[in-house]
Amino acid sequence: MHDQNDTHPQSNPVEAGPQLNAKENVERIRDIIFGPQIRDYEQRFYNVQRDLERLQQELDHLAENLTDQDTDQNKKLQTLRRDMRQSDDDIRNELRQTANKLSFDKVDRVTLGELFIQLGNNLKSGDSLVDLLKSLSNSP
Repeated sequence: MHDQNDTHPQSNPVEAGPQLNAKENVERIRDIIFGPQIRDYEQRFYNVQRDLERLQQELDHLAENLTDQDTDQNKKLQTLRRDMRQSDDDIRNELRQTANKLSFDKVDRVTLGELFIQLGNNLKSGDSLVDLLKSLSNSP
């Protein structure tokens, strides 16, 4: 029959010592052979990770700035639209007033033209200036 020490060789302190030493030796040899390369890769990985975090922070900052600028530009655009609508309304009102005034002035010019025609006719017929003024005062 087998002894319990045979099934679990590490449980025996005498046998565990050489295995630990062998394992430590393998680790030392691995560190001697691959250590500088592993440390170099670890440093590179650390640098890449640090750069990535810095770039992520910068990207977040730029995204926040872009959002702020977008909001600011939208506000300016709304203000510009409102100002343009107001200017458009003001110009339209001024055009209406000018058109109304021109229509009114045109009526006055028509009346004035009729008066000049009447004056011309009176002068042509030889009527006196007094008769002309009387006829003008009787005109509507």
